[in-house]
Amino acid sequence: MLTSTMILGWIGVLLFLIIISTYKKMAKRNEYAILHLLMALMYAMWLPLPLSLYLLLGSDTLLVGTIFGLAYLFMLVISMALQTGHIAFINKHNEDHLIPEKHAEYMMATLTNPFESLLGVFKCLWAIFLAISFWENGEILMASIMLLFGLFIFYYLFITIDTSLMKRVKLFSKVKPNIVLVNLETLIFFIILMCYATIRI
Repeated sequence: MLTSTMILGWIGVLLFLIIISTYKKMAKRNEYAILHLLMALMYAMWLPLPLSLYLLLGSDTLLVGTIFGLAYLFMLVISMALQTGHIAFINKHNEDHLIPEKHAEYMMATLTNPFESLLGVFKCLWAIFLAISFWENGEILMASIMLLFGLFIFYYLFITIDTSLMKRVKLFSKVKPNIVLVNLETLIFFIILMCYATIRI
């Protein structure tokens, strides 16, 4: 299982790099559906990682974190797959504009925030439990790095709450979703975990 996790995990990283390197060209061609499909495949490649890290660290504390990690990845795969279908349908079957733009935006909003920002909270909870487990194993550097990623919980939580409130609160509304920050944080997070898992395997 651990070797398979390593192979699939690095395929996931490769898919992420392909998405980043081809994004501008694909966006110009309006190929957002295939980009979301690649993201669904990318997150699917990382699905075994929470279980493998649980096995590698052998920490009972990490069991709860593993559940959050699995939920985060599994639900993102579903979200990206649904977004792929939605975007593909709108692009291919709405030439006569029978589906109003507002309805299309509503559907996309249903599949993105606060859903995706809540999943970001799940990832941060996983990172916090990883930090505790690394600390218990005496791996202070990894514990510190995971704790830093865990602190992003405030960022994702503020976005989730701000998106959900009818009357906006100034504190929460100051935090804006930033696709570059989120993607960069996600990429670095998984590269670090994959490097650790690869060295340990």
